[in-house]
Amino acid sequence: MSTRIEMPELSSDGEGATLATWLVAVGDRVERGEVIAELETEKATVELEAPASGTIVSFAVEEGVEEIMPGTLLGSLDPDESSPDLDPAPNSSATPIGEWTEAVVTETGPAATAEAVPADMERLRGATPLARREALGRDVDLSTVTGSGPGGRVIQEDVLRSADSNSTEGATSETIATEPRSPTLDVTGSFEAVRLSAMRKTIARRMTESKQQVPHFYLRMRCPMDAVINARAQLNHELASDGRDTKISLNDFILRATALALRDVPAANVSFAGDEMHVFDRVDISVAVATDGGLVTPIVREADRKGLAALANEVKGLAVLAREGRLRPEQYQGGTFTISNLGMYGIETVYPILNPPQACILGVGAAEEQPVVRNGEIAIGHIAAITLAADHRAVDGAIGAQLMAALREKLEEPLSMML
Repeated sequence: MSTRIEMPELSSDGEGATLATWLVAVGDRVERGEVIAELETEKATVELEAPASGTIVSFAVEEGVEEIMPGTLLGSLDPDESSPDLDPAPNSSATPIGEWTEAVVTETGPAATAEAVPADMERLRGATPLARREALGRDVDLSTVTGSGPGGRVIQEDVLRSADSNSTEGATSETIATEPRSPTLDVTGSFEAVRLSAMRKTIARRMTESKQQVPHFYLRMRCPMDAVINARAQLNHELASDGRDTKISLNDFILRATALALRDVPAANVSFAGDEMHVFDRVDISVAVATDGGLVTPIVREADRKGLAALANEVKGLAVLAREGRLRPEQYQGGTFTISNLGMYGIETVYPILNPPQACILGVGAAEEQPVVRNGEIAIGHIAAITLAADHRAVDGAIGAQLMAALREKLEEPLSMML
């Protein structure tokens, strides 16, 4: 009896994942717990372990298949006699996904009605939420779309392909000749077509939806950073003298100041939820981290209750996990506010895009030496441009201004953040 290799549940909301890479081949012997594949979720790469020791018999899903739901059969293996058969399959080999739809028609028999066969096929095939949304927007009948996802499930690309086909078939030769076409890219050199990862596709979709559906407004201020820079240097010197390897960054000060400012102005720590607004009693700040696969936002929970050293260590640890693709869902889901700091790259001003359902995100630029006026005289000081993007459905301009004023006050007096 074969043991099933199934797609595990990788998030609390039961969303699907992409099978990025098989790390073994049919005929390979594996040990229970050995990593046999890599799975891609919206925010991380997850390792799939063998459910038992034995020999890989077959694969039911190929590399690159997207929107694979928890419990889907990925493959099978013949377990060793000494290894417990965790989930015996009825057959010695898995049925490839491409054969599932055909099997439905065969098993119904000649007596099956025409209505029953499509019903069974629709039940197996289904459609992803993104595909349903695309079909609604493009007036595509999902029952006419052939799915290429797991089990024949309709995915977004199937709907787009069907919409393009219907558009071309429905046009007359005169229409085709006179209708303006979208400009095409005239490629003169060689290029490499890189498949978008599940993370990159999710980022593209969410950011497009955010800019199209959320009414952004921006508040920008120039904040003096000399006091923070001096306090940081002093704290890091003391930490080094104590033999500790913790190093506090300017971003840690901004994180601490933002958390305390949100505690002072709770009306900015909210999210828009249709007919109601959620006002959070916790301050869980998402910190944007650049990875090879895209931007990831791990969360610092209860950031307002942690000191600078604790924040520095936690952010460093989360950044390592993010870049290695090892974040757990609870480490990047459920933040109430986001900070995106590009100052380390020398960027002067950041106008960030909101990360729904959060109502605010802070963009932080570099602390640069600039002419400043002090006591009626021109001097040189470090100034950082800090920009708040807010959802105007949940946060008014006055609330945003209060938050920015509280943030600036704490950055100008960093010693107040150490109490």
